[in-house]
Amino acid sequence: MNKRLKNCPVCNARLEVLRYHCPSCDITIDGRFAISELSALSSKQQEFVKIFICCSGNIKEVEKKLEISYPTVKSRLNQIIEVLCPGSGETEGNKESLSILRDLEEGRISVSEAIKQMEKE
Repeated sequence: MNKRLKNCPVCNARLEVLRYHCPSCDITIDGRFAISELSALSSKQQEFVKIFICCSGNIKEVEKKLEISYPTVKSRLNQIIEVLCPGSGETEGNKESLSILRDLEEGRISVSEAIKQMEKE
């Protein structure tokens, strides 16, 4: 997970960017710049969000575009939700679903077993 700083490590206040510098042309831009909530995502997660949006949120299209399974798409989406909306996915049902998806992705259970377990919830 990307650990870009959004808050001060001392007092936990929101940080702001004050300077940008281009090493290529040696120009520096000073000012007060907001930090996007999306900057908390890793570059891989940001790319996933881009693809998800370009696919209009259609999970089947994301599966095809990234050549990954439905459980993998859901797992990555849930990881992003946890970064952007901490605590929003902490219901017991979500924890169980994530656990099932991880077991499936890591080959500990079959697709049919995952489906059975999900249907029990």
